[in-house]
Amino acid sequence: MDNIEIERHFRAGVERFNRGEFFAAHEEMEDAMNLLDDDTRDWDFFRGLLRAAVANHKLSQGETPSAIIHLRAALELLAPYPDRHRGVRLRELRGALVAQRARIESAAPDGAPPRIERIDPETGA
Repeated sequence: MDNIEIERHFRAGVERFNRGEFFAAHEEMEDAMNLLDDDTRDWDFFRGLLRAAVANHKLSQGETPSAIIHLRAALELLAPYPDRHRGVRLRELRGALVAQRARIESAAPDGAPPRIERIDPETGA
């Protein structure tokens, strides 16, 4: 496993997700996943982020039913992970994805897409 390359793709995926470049974010997460060892516990973590990116890409294309499916999958995949994982504020992301899914399912007006927030490595906050 090449941790430097995994981290590079992961960071690029987060940056692209937060810029609203959801298809590119999905590609970066997929590249990170493909570098993981088969026995890693982070496979589903990357898959969850990938599915969140796909959901938002589908939303941008007006494919609401598909977006809901991907949001549900993202939440299921991310559920087992702690609130802080690989430097991501996962509790906040899961909350944003739940709120996004609820807005979509209730046909409420679109809100801003969720963001993947990283933890400050110096402060841990």
